[in-house]
Amino acid sequence: MGRTRTGAPPLPWPRRLWRFWLVAWNFAVIYLGYKRVQRMRGLSAEERRRRYAARHRATADRLYRLAVRMEGLLIKACQFLSSRADIAPPELVGGLARLQDAVPARPWREVAAQVRRELGAPPERAFARIERAPIASASLAQVHRARTHDGREVAVKVQYPGIDRVVETDLRSISLLVDLLARIEPNYDFRMIAAEMGRNVPRELDFAREGRSAERVARELAHRADVRVPGIVWEHTARRVLTMEYIDGVKISDTDELLARGIDPNAVARIMMEAYCEQILVNGFFHADPHPGNLLVLPGPVVVFLDFGLSKELPDDFRRTYNRFTLAVMGQNDAGMVDGFQKLGFRTRYDDPATLVALGRSFFDSAGPAQRPYADADVVGEVNERLARLLAENPVTEVPPDILLILRVLGLMSGLQKRLDSTVDMVGTITPFAEGQVAADAASGGA
Repeated sequence: MGRTRTGAPPLPWPRRLWRFWLVAWNFAVIYLGYKRVQRMRGLSAEERRRRYAARHRATADRLYRLAVRMEGLLIKACQFLSSRADIAPPELVGGLARLQDAVPARPWREVAAQVRRELGAPPERAFARIERAPIASASLAQVHRARTHDGREVAVKVQYPGIDRVVETDLRSISLLVDLLARIEPNYDFRMIAAEMGRNVPRELDFAREGRSAERVARELAHRADVRVPGIVWEHTARRVLTMEYIDGVKISDTDELLARGIDPNAVARIMMEAYCEQILVNGFFHADPHPGNLLVLPGPVVVFLDFGLSKELPDDFRRTYNRFTLAVMGQNDAGMVDGFQKLGFRTRYDDPATLVALGRSFFDSAGPAQRPYADADVVGEVNERLARLLAENPVTEVPPDILLILRVLGLMSGLQKRLDSTVDMVGTITPFAEGQVAADAASGGA
């Protein structure tokens, strides 16, 4: 029968066809719904806005039902959309926000069987106590609170049985549909993102690897008292079960609760931005999934990073080039931006630097006139329209894979900064990290 890229045998053909049909049918319904509104003539601006808002709500409801029914990769995709409060329509964000950490849980018997297979003992013996009701349910796993026999309070993350086979099937379906969309609508070409998803999601299924990633980030940020990563309990960890220190904090997007506890959301936004500057610009290894379900806040404030399944290591040469590129973007240095894009591996159909300059300026312009750390919707619309015209004339034909997860992090952070109503100075925060690292690399003989 063969093995999939996740190492598991593929789903039987009937289940694979059923899953593909469900995704394809919903894809078609959503696409045609938007095209119908797009082609309506004679609508006032307010009426068109109202119709699009209704379409966004209908899309959110349809995607939510589909994700809950199919689980796995569809939930991850919807979580990503619901985290983009900076640019995604509020109706879509609100409708999908339920999937951030409230995914319908799997039955206890499935969880218990998985723990027994991975740890060699039923959960009631492996732990002194374990709660059957999960404290969080996500796209690939759910988390149960427990206590070890030596008295430590822990969170036990248990991978859903068979989810590796589901992920493999859905990756193929999404790849086919994204390719079809790119052929129908050339301005909506997400094939590079689908390819990167295909490379990264299967790696999230190795929980031992996730534990090592968490320990690396914890080690590299240990000097920061305002950042915390749960410790890993290795004696209760395997490929599909991850046991870590239990930390009870406030979800980072719950601004009302942060304020009620006397925690300044703006301080939280600053810590988050600084922590990511260190991870990406200095250390070259970063937590790549900062959606609200993966970030908690403690008094201090202290930002807690959870779920390191999606982490990324940058090659040293790429990190050095990206630092110089960042300084060029922050300083609006057109020649530096073009040089950075080319050295990072961006390619356009025609050798015209104007396209790369416009792309670089879009990073800066989308922050708005006040250079806010998130993208204001009214500014984004204007920037995207201008950029779309340039890219239609001279399309980007190659994007380096290493940049895609950085762009994902920047997008998710932008959404969180907006939720936190951040006033953190983006340029003033990022520039010192990039400058310091460029100088350090030069002193150590780095290019």
